[in-house]
Amino acid sequence: MDAEELLRKCQASVSKEEEADIVTFMRWMKIKGEEVAANCLVGKVLTSRSINKECLKAAMQMAWRIVKEVTIESMGDNIFLFKFASEEEKKRVLMGGSWHFDRALIVLTEPTGIGDIKNQSFTHTTFWVQLHNIPIMCMNKEAIQKLGEKISTVKEVETDEAGECIGQFARARISIDISQPLKKIVFLQ
Repeated sequence: MDAEELLRKCQASVSKEEEADIVTFMRWMKIKGEEVAANCLVGKVLTSRSINKECLKAAMQMAWRIVKEVTIESMGDNIFLFKFASEEEKKRVLMGGSWHFDRALIVLTEPTGIGDIKNQSFTHTTFWVQLHNIPIMCMNKEAIQKLGEKISTVKEVETDEAGECIGQFARARISIDISQPLKKIVFLQ
């Protein structure tokens, strides 16, 4: 047996072993996984310092005003999995952000896909943005929505009961890509 034939046989046996280790993601696994993920958020604390899980849990439970205890698991690299008692509490926390811990931003996201949690995207978070110097004829929800879209994706526009945004400034909750520079000025024609 020559070296090339031996190499082919070794490669064939390796690929057969690798194929045996593949697990097909079945429908029941997806359903069960979605049930678990429905009450979870994945968060990354943007700091180079190591974060103590128990300190984070105590601080966030107080800041979030959680009725039932939230479970926090460290996933490494300052990434944490937050499991809430209900989907409603999770949504309230997600909508109430942005959040910080020990002067560091926490980027929260809903878990997606079947990959490693560390591979989640932590590039977007929402902020309440103030829009100043708006002409009075543009102080309505639709106009503020359009202005906010020049910054990024608008999640919500703060209005009064009449649907107007009259005041010194308008406020919009905008999902911002924190890996890019923030737009400071948007001109209106």
